[in-house]
Amino acid sequence: MTRRRGFVLVVVLIAVATSTLLLLSLQAASLRQAGEGREAVARVRAKWAARAGLEATIARLGFAAQNLENASPWSTLDDLAAVSYGQVEGAAWEISHWNDIAGGVIASPEDPHAKININRMTQEDLLELPGATIDMADSILDWIDEDDLPNQFGAEETQYLQAASPYKPRNAPMRSLFELDLVYGIDQELVRGEDRNLNGRLDPNEDDGDETWPPDNANGQLDAGWSAYITAESADLGLSATGQERIYLRNTSTEELAARLTFLTPDQSEVILTHAQNENATLYDFAAATLQQMAQQSGIQSPTLTNLEDDQVIDLLNETTLYDPEAGPVPGRININWAGDETLEYLISLDEEIRDLLLDERDDRQGFASIVEFLEVLSPQQFTQAVQFFDVQSTSYVVTSIGRDERSGIEVEITATIERSALPIVITEYHLR
Repeated sequence: MTRRRGFVLVVVLIAVATSTLLLLSLQAASLRQAGEGREAVARVRAKWAARAGLEATIARLGFAAQNLENASPWSTLDDLAAVSYGQVEGAAWEISHWNDIAGGVIASPEDPHAKININRMTQEDLLELPGATIDMADSILDWIDEDDLPNQFGAEETQYLQAASPYKPRNAPMRSLFELDLVYGIDQELVRGEDRNLNGRLDPNEDDGDETWPPDNANGQLDAGWSAYITAESADLGLSATGQERIYLRNTSTEELAARLTFLTPDQSEVILTHAQNENATLYDFAAATLQQMAQQSGIQSPTLTNLEDDQVIDLLNETTLYDPEAGPVPGRININWAGDETLEYLISLDEEIRDLLLDERDDRQGFASIVEFLEVLSPQQFTQAVQFFDVQSTSYVVTSIGRDERSGIEVEITATIERSALPIVITEYHLR
């Protein structure tokens, strides 16, 4: 009997122990699931805080796009900086980027127009980039150009189709520097430096030496490789100064043109539209030459024709275009007001004298308000070259918005390129991390 009781006691103890272990396992699983649930909720809060920062920036840029008429060279970035911080329930967002000129973090979106658009660079320009070789330069040019004929040291469709996972080159302007990962012979480290995720920020793992990937020198400065100087996100000639789509001068009437630019006389409209039909005409011809000179070149006889005043020329440039809107965005020029001196060192195809004259004048007057002001320091011939490279307004912005959950500290990052080439403002690239 005693032996039987002892056996029953052992069975009971085993059952109790088993039940206890089962309960502890269930409790641990419940706690783990609860923790995962709280983390998931925190991540959702952080994500939508980051998105709220992006949407606040889009809203502010949309407002700025409709009020460009009296904008200063700095007003748009000042407006966007005003929404670089904000809160939603239980979370907050921060928008910032690394700025080499300031030597630190700037609380605003990044202006890609402060860099050189890779789609506008020549072989000579590309070879100036640190570590670039002629085969890299030619491969980039082949990736961008429309044909399938490789440059001497480049690569076209034949080479890409021989890859382990075959693909084709874009044969059109790059949309992002991420595309350089696909270009034959390009080294990621050259393109990205320490900024391996191309978010324009010095992230903790990019400033800790060899502790975590990627390798970096832990000096508190962001070495962004080529991405510090080049971009693919800038787009040329967005909305007009009055927030409308620009008038395409090669496909409009004198009535439509005069309805937008009410100061134009019929004679002036005729000369403008006639000149616009020239295959090699550019919008900035109207600043470099007078209407009377254009009329003489076109064989138009108009004794009552008068030239445009300076402010009228500015209005014409701000409201019209010679780029076909149906052809899509045009790779952007450099905003001379924001470009760093070191960045422009890589623009070999630009005459150094023009560059230095514009930079000195920009610094003296703290920015150009209009591209016509270039003519105050440049000859008409220099002006014609300068406007191929420079503008004074920006159309695109890269927003890196970090949402942070207030309780857990969990962060979610959104990097997006937004563009005011039309209303509503459009997102042309989006990354969620």
